[in-house]
Amino acid sequence: MHLAAIDLGSNSFRLQIGRVDNNSIIPETYLKEGVRIAAGLDAQGFLTEEAQQRALDALSRFSTRIKDLPQSCVRAVGTQTLRIAKNTPEFLEKAQMALGFPIEVLRGKEEARLIYLGCSHALPNSEQKRLIVDIGGGSTELAIGQQYNVLACDSFHVGCVNMTLEYFRDGKITRERFEAARLAAYAELINARRRFNASYWSCAYGSSGSMEAVFALTRSLGIDSAVVTKQDLLLIRDLFIKFGDIRNICMQDLHQSRKDVIVGGLAVLSAVFDALDIETMGFSSGALRMGVLYDLNDKLLHRDCRDASIDKLMTMASLNNEQAASVDRISRSLFSSLIPEGLQEERKCLHWAALLHEIGSGISPNGYHRHGAYIIEHADLVGFSSSTQKWLSDLILGQRGRLLKISHRLEDSIWTASLLALRLACIFAQERDSSVQPRLKLFARGARQFELIIENEDWLQSHPLTYFLLKDEARHWKAVQYTFEFKN
Repeated sequence: MHLAAIDLGSNSFRLQIGRVDNNSIIPETYLKEGVRIAAGLDAQGFLTEEAQQRALDALSRFSTRIKDLPQSCVRAVGTQTLRIAKNTPEFLEKAQMALGFPIEVLRGKEEARLIYLGCSHALPNSEQKRLIVDIGGGSTELAIGQQYNVLACDSFHVGCVNMTLEYFRDGKITRERFEAARLAAYAELINARRRFNASYWSCAYGSSGSMEAVFALTRSLGIDSAVVTKQDLLLIRDLFIKFGDIRNICMQDLHQSRKDVIVGGLAVLSAVFDALDIETMGFSSGALRMGVLYDLNDKLLHRDCRDASIDKLMTMASLNNEQAASVDRISRSLFSSLIPEGLQEERKCLHWAALLHEIGSGISPNGYHRHGAYIIEHADLVGFSSSTQKWLSDLILGQRGRLLKISHRLEDSIWTASLLALRLACIFAQERDSSVQPRLKLFARGARQFELIIENEDWLQSHPLTYFLLKDEARHWKAVQYTFEFKN
């Protein structure tokens, strides 16, 4: 089996195809394009048309290499620049058409977790606690873990591209500018000291392009070592200052594509060393794309860490497991009536939404759907992308009441089917007695028309509250130009 990961990074877009061999993934095809969308943000925080076109062209080329893979074997993820760009939703619509596959935007902590996962598989097996540092184009991710288990992770908004643009935009390199860039990165990273300083790990590793470039520079200086030291960073800094301008940097082992942003990356790496009391740092070839592949393989093998995140949240919120299970059972049955097969990811999302539908009730028994939606959208859920959490959040928001508040979602037929199944499950589960549940079948009679058949004869007549709620449900759907009908 082959899997593909597409990393839409702030500096470069990368495609990695790997072959699954038992519990390992053997890297095969690897493509990289220096798109630099972080440099394509205008003063208002929008991706420019030029930056978008560079990205779309790269994704179109990637598409030719993965078009024959099943969707379940491909995962594309966006990082810091797509987290902050104000027109990301509009760009993603075009990007997904160019690539031919869905694209998720990762939260910062989830990006750090996946980076650790990729690096841990690339490093020798060890019981030691390891720090992983990944300096990207728009952010720096930190993670501490032991073997394949992440113990702490976070993301910080300093990277090689944004620091270069802010402090070295005209290309000039001076000692004062470098120190200003290092201090700015240090100020961003100072809050990481409490959780990521040297007392929490035994050895540190860097990953991805900036760290790889630093090792290349040490080789150019005649330093042949498996680690980089603080003294090495000072030597490279002084050499850059001597060059005086980014355009003058000429070192045999430094790739041309990395030259324009290496000064900003070095400033961030120097700040990381200072903030976390690092003496030496090795290199791991893993990085985000390999973490995405291993995580995707785990999901295909039904080892989805997102299930553990949902269980943890249910326990923390002290939810009624019997009621959650009832809504889950009914909603999944109704969804299967509408869509008999496929869409495994969407079925999981409906399953999670059903389990968590009452999570806001601890805040308010009336507006619990609104509180629940906020909790799910903003919770730190390991394994979830921001787009998947928003999908869940909107389902929980729309589980009751008027539908106008989520009308923008109703153009998506799969999401709409999920919502209807969840809303009806909440109505029938309000009986809170599984012995009185009727047999239900849900049908799509047209593009915007649904019919619910209650197979138990005269069941509605003996359950007036459910009958009232179903009539109310028909009224809510009519308000958004849908038809919902029901009958015994």
